[in-house]
Amino acid sequence: MKNRWVPIGVLTGALFVINAAARLVSRMADIADAGAQTKLGLIAIAASSVVMIGAAAWWSVRHPVGRVVADLGAAGIVGALLTSLVGPLVGGAAPFASGLGFFLGQVLLFLAITAVGGLLGYLAVVALGRDWRGRGLQRYAQGYSSRPRRVVKG
Repeated sequence: MKNRWVPIGVLTGALFVINAAARLVSRMADIADAGAQTKLGLIAIAASSVVMIGAAAWWSVRHPVGRVVADLGAAGIVGALLTSLVGPLVGGAAPFASGLGFFLGQVLLFLAITAVGGLLGYLAVVALGRDWRGRGLQRYAQGYSSRPRRVVKG
């Protein structure tokens, strides 16, 4: 069981560190310009998506799709809660300072970003035929075609 939760925790931590680093840079550099904050936010979103694409590609080669979806979903949900509850504290604000609607918007946006990143990573591996199921089907096809033909005596 430990072998399953450690990678999920590492992925969750990576997603949180990316968000916290963006908030910390914004706070330390005293970025008040909306355009600069948007640019920094887009960089953090892109980095989170790249991490999810990599994790989805890595796990989909080694595990069935159900486990990949569950693991990435768990990491995405916990990461969304961490970045929305603890992330603002890193940036020098309160989690609900902008209201409940903004908080829920942050959570849903983070979930959407991680879901799209995970889906893109999984689809790339499936398109290359390297996913867990595709490799199993390739092994079956090779084993089936390498069997000798049965000779029918008549």
